[in-house]
Amino acid sequence: MLEFFLTACRLKRVKRKGWLVKANVSRDDAESVADHSYMLALIAMIIADAKGLDTCKTMRMALLHDIAESITGDYMPEEIEQKEKRMLEHDAMLKLLTMLPEGLRDEYSRLWDEYLNCRSEEARLVHELDKVEMVIQARCYEDMGYTDVLRRFYSYAEPYVSDDIARKLLSSINS
Repeated sequence: MLEFFLTACRLKRVKRKGWLVKANVSRDDAESVADHSYMLALIAMIIADAKGLDTCKTMRMALLHDIAESITGDYMPEEIEQKEKRMLEHDAMLKLLTMLPEGLRDEYSRLWDEYLNCRSEEARLVHELDKVEMVIQARCYEDMGYTDVLRRFYSYAEPYVSDDIARKLLSSINS
């Protein structure tokens, strides 16, 4: 298991490229994938509880959703074809799963697949909250003095968010 944790630890150093490239956030201020995953898990916990969903499942999906980036790194959507990205992340996830005890591999693989393919209400919610977290982070950057970040990222995220509670949260960020 140690190898898994050491590999996952890389997420603390993997900066989310969109902030560096599209928002001109300094490398020191840029959110890491680990920062993002933690905040997403926190948001997912609160919203899943409010909706009466399986909170544990929702948080587990949030924590696993970008774990493959500990091997692949972070890509912006326009940098790589979706099919190629999925293949790279699938291979990375298989490698990560081999670092875990056999009894856990199937469960985490199933959860990750359920998330990727939006096979449950929890998975769909995590996908939407992934976008909401991005807008919350954009708001944080604006509060830090980075200009014109919120509008751009809000406009990108807004069409992907349909859950009532998530939409209300998203609207409150932009007001």
